[in-house]
Amino acid sequence: MRYLRGILIAGIAWLAAGCMQFEYGITLEDDLSGTADLDVEVDLERVAYMSAYIQNAFAGESGEPTAEQIEAAREEVLQEFHNEEDFSEEALREEIEPDLPEGVTLVSAMVVRDELLTTINMKLAFEHVDQLKDLKLGEEEEDDDEGGPIQTEPFDDLEIIDEGDYVIIRMDPIDPSEEMEDIPWVSDEMLVKLVEGFGVTFKVTSSFDVEEHNATKKDGETLIWKFNFETLKSGEAQGIYARLKR
Repeated sequence: MRYLRGILIAGIAWLAAGCMQFEYGITLEDDLSGTADLDVEVDLERVAYMSAYIQNAFAGESGEPTAEQIEAAREEVLQEFHNEEDFSEEALREEIEPDLPEGVTLVSAMVVRDELLTTINMKLAFEHVDQLKDLKLGEEEEDDDEGGPIQTEPFDDLEIIDEGDYVIIRMDPIDPSEEMEDIPWVSDEMLVKLVEGFGVTFKVTSSFDVEEHNATKKDGETLIWKFNFETLKSGEAQGIYARLKR
């Protein structure tokens, strides 16, 4: 399932992104076992627009695509989904479970589609939070031709430092535009359109006392960080940091 592999992740093949909202949630127990939730909402109406926009750019035409061009691209995207994808939980398990790291199990996986609005929900259980760093949701295939970066390791940059009485959580901000800037045909204007509507929410829930944090907000036992294209480019985003006391 090339489509699932491309969107069930922290970064994406951005030409197929559309308007995307990622939500990551980690629930930590006292021994640092717990669960991780990966939820992605993708409005692929944006794909139709971007497909028509990019086709115009390659044809040397400037300006917005016409309604007819957008509708033709929309029908093409819908047809591709009807022909190629199986989003049953059984099929998702067959794709995901063989590559899970030791100590990590798939609790549930679900994809719901309404025309071009797709919602993906995954829940994983882990014996120790460090095991999440080895999580890979598929590998890049030789025939990939989306033209953008695919990042399949959603927790690769996550640091959980166990200091006995204290647990420190650190992670860099997630910026979808960094690698896109290295693609020659992606202009600044196109980059803005590609990541329009992008957002990431990262949550950490535990019974530990929160001594320090830079979260966007705290809701009971949950720390919540929010990132979007505007805050990343403004330099306001400082990444994720929390210092918790057992």
